[in-house]
Amino acid sequence: MTDKNVLPEGFVSSLFSLDGRVAAVTGGGSGLGQAMAVGLAQAGAAVAVLDVNDEGATETAAAIEAGGGAARALHCDVTDSSAVNSVADEIVDQFGRVDVLVNSAGTAFRCAAEEFPEDRFDAVLNLNLKGTYLPCQSFGRKMLAQGSGSIVNIASIGGFIAYPHASAYLASKGGVVQVTRALALEWIGKVRVNAIAPTLMRTPLTERVGQVSSVTSDFILARLPREGRLGEAHEIVGAAVFLASDASALVTGHTLPVDDGYLIA
Repeated sequence: MTDKNVLPEGFVSSLFSLDGRVAAVTGGGSGLGQAMAVGLAQAGAAVAVLDVNDEGATETAAAIEAGGGAARALHCDVTDSSAVNSVADEIVDQFGRVDVLVNSAGTAFRCAAEEFPEDRFDAVLNLNLKGTYLPCQSFGRKMLAQGSGSIVNIASIGGFIAYPHASAYLASKGGVVQVTRALALEWIGKVRVNAIAPTLMRTPLTERVGQVSSVTSDFILARLPREGRLGEAHEIVGAAVFLASDASALVTGHTLPVDDGYLIA
C-alpha cells in the first residue's frame, strides 16, 4: 500500500482468500472437521482430508469436488508419528506445499474421576493431545522449510473451565491450549499457530458420548447464555477461515472462543 490510510481495491476480500493454498484437515471425515474442510475449500484451498474413517474422508473429499474444489482423502492415524510423517510427505509431493493445518481429530469419554478407566484416560490424551502435537510437529517442519504456514488447533471451552465427568478431556484440551502457545512462540515470524475453543457443539461425537452420560451435557447446558443453544458445525467455519488466512496475519498463540458467550461469566 502506497498510502497507509488507503486500502487498495479488493483488499478485504483478498484477506480471506485461500486461493492457491493447500490445507490438511485431521478428523475431516465428520463433524467439525468435515465442515471446516469444506469451508477451506470454498475459500479456495486444495484440501487433504485426513481421517482413520476412510468412508467419511472420502465423503468429505467428494463433497468438495462436487462443489468445484480440489480434494484428496488420505488415511491417517494422527497418534502414529510415522503415519503422520508419511502423509505430510505425500501431500507435499502431490501439491507441492502445505500452507494450512487444521487439527480436528479428537474424542471424549465421560466418567466420574474416581472411576475413570486408565485405558480410556490414555486414549483421550493420546488422540486429543498427542494427536494434535504430532501433526503440528510434522507439518510444522514443512511450513518452516517453506517459510510460512498457519496451524489451527481445535481446543474447547474445556481448556479454560471445568465440568464434571470429563477430567481426561479437560486435561487434553488444556494441553492443546498450551501447546498452541508454545509452538507459536518457538515459530514466531515463520509459522502462525492458533486454536479455536468451541462451546458444546452438535456433532456425531457429542451425540454419541451424550448417550453414555448426560451429567456433563446437563452441566454445560444449564450454563449456556442462551438456553439450549448448541453450536452447529457450520458455525465454526468462519473462525477457521479467519485463522487460516491472511486476515489473521498478526494473530498467533491465541485461542479464539467460538462459544456464544459461554466464557463471559
